[in-house]
Order: sequence, then structure tokens, then C-alpha cells
Amino acid sequence: MKRWNPYLDTHFVYDHPAALATAGVLDDSAQQVLGIAIGHYRARTVRPHLQYFDCNLQFPEALRIDKVLPGSLCLVHVLDGQWQHKVDGQLNRYTLGGTHCLGLSESMEAVDQLPGGSHARMAGLRIAGDFLHELAEEDETLRPLLGLLDNGMQFAEFNRCKTMGVLLERLYHSPYVGVLERLNQESLSLAVLVELANFLKGEPARPDPAPRGQRDLAHEARRVLDEHLIDPPGSVALARQLGVGETTLRRAFANVYGQSMLQYLRQARMELARTLLRQRKWQVAQIAFRLGYANPANFSHAYKAHFGYPPGAEG
Repeated sequence: MKRWNPYLDTHFVYDHPAALATAGVLDDSAQQVLGIAIGHYRARTVRPHLQYFDCNLQFPEALRIDKVLPGSLCLVHVLDGQWQHKVDGQLNRYTLGGTHCLGLSESMEAVDQLPGGSHARMAGLRIAGDFLHELAEEDETLRPLLGLLDNGMQFAEFNRCKTMGVLLERLYHSPYVGVLERLNQESLSLAVLVELANFLKGEPARPDPAPRGQRDLAHEARRVLDEHLIDPPGSVALARQLGVGETTLRRAFANVYGQSMLQYLRQARMELARTLLRQRKWQVAQIAFRLGYANPANFSHAYKAHFGYPPGAEG
């Protein structure tokens, strides 16, 4: 395949206003990049023709980016602020808390444009159209995604596909670095595509998102848990830290993520354990102790209960 995406793999952090034109975000196909920004942006190819990106940027001055987007699928979850652009002359608005999809069957001109004083905190995926067809040929369950690349441009917000937004937020708040971060990005990116395909083929609708206040509280709680995955605070201590009652915190977390904080921690630890096992750098007992298990046998039992096979069988 020829180059499919004008967005380059890059990572920058601006502590002071700096020109976006010099940030190395877009390749030479970008027609115009005007504006300055403060904050961070990163983009990383996690598989050929599949790129993860996120940002937390403030725009002191008006922003305008003129570019050409190829036939592709772009999924964006807005964690804070706003985003909007015109594609082929049609204005698309990305709303706070929503997970949005932009599908293009062919190359089209696009213009990102935001007023001065705006900001955007987002996480998303960019997938080449040809690569999506290859995935669908290999796995029939992904075929519903191809419908998003039909008939020119399709823009939609999936309010009821809550799990997709949760996965993108987990990518944004990933506690890992290095190899673990790359593996986490790849696995969760593919999970986003599977979740969207299941939703499109008629899986039971997810409940509507929780009220804004509950979402903010649950997201902040999960951020703290992710940062202290090995030695997390108890629910009482965490509620005190966030300035709310324990019952309020428990209810908000369960409403937003569909599971308790304890269930979330167990799942996150098991996912980390599987990643470490597959690296084949540590023995099972070493990983057990690293994850806070005093007895490796308890870790093996928990792992088998979660995945259906013992850690020693991990390929």
C-alpha cells in the first residue's frame, strides 16, 4: 500500500505556546497549518496502517489545518473540550463524552477549524480503508465495519456503544511505558474495532451514558486506580481522596463501567499479567510477586479463573 495517512508518528509536549506547523504532526501533503498550541499530542502506529493517537491541547489563537484525508476510518472519543472540521464542505462536530466515527470511501479535502481559546482532549484510531478490507477478509466478524466506508463520507456518533469509549479512554490513561505500552495499545485498538463491529451487526444496545457528574467521578477514580495498580487505595480512602462518599463513588463507577472497582482492578491486573507472561522474561512466581500476590499459587488460581487456563500455559 502507498502512504495512507497524512498524520505522522510523533510525540510532543509544549509547556509554552508553540507553532503547530513545526510540530511534525502532518506530512508534506498538508496544505496549511495555522495556529499555536499548549499541551501534548502523540501518534503511534501500533500495526501497519493502524494508528493510535491522543491529545490534550489548548489553542490560544484560532486553529486552521487544511489537508487531504485518504479513504479510511477514524474513531474519536472526546474526553474534554471540542473538535470540529469540514470534510468535503460538510461540518462535523465532535461532542464532549461522545465516540464518533468518520468513514471515507475515497480521498477528500478536510479543514480543521477551532476558535482561539478552545481546547481538545481526545483519543482515537486511524485505520486505512484497504487494511480494514484485509481484516474483514481474515475475520468475518469485522465485515460490518466495511459499511462505514461506503457512499463517500459517513459521520456518526455512537452514543449507545459505551464500551468503545471506555476502551479508548483506557488507551488514553494507559499506565504502561515501552514495550508494555505498545502491546497495550495494539490489543485495545483491535478490541475497539471488534466492539464496533459487534455493535453494528446488532448486538444488544448498551445503556445510555451515566450523567456527566458520575462520568467525571468514575474517570478520575479509574485514573487513580491505573496509576496505583499494584497497591491501589481502598474504596474508603479513594472516596475520601476524591471528596465524595464511598457509596456515591461505588455507584458512579459501576454505572459508568458496568463493574465494581474491585472487578476492574482484577481484570486490569490479569491483563498486565498476561502481557508480562507473553514477554517470557520472568517466571510465574516473579510476576505473581510483582503484581502483589504473596503466594504464587493464589496468582495461578486467579489467572486460571479469569482466562480458563493456568499462567504456565500462556503462549
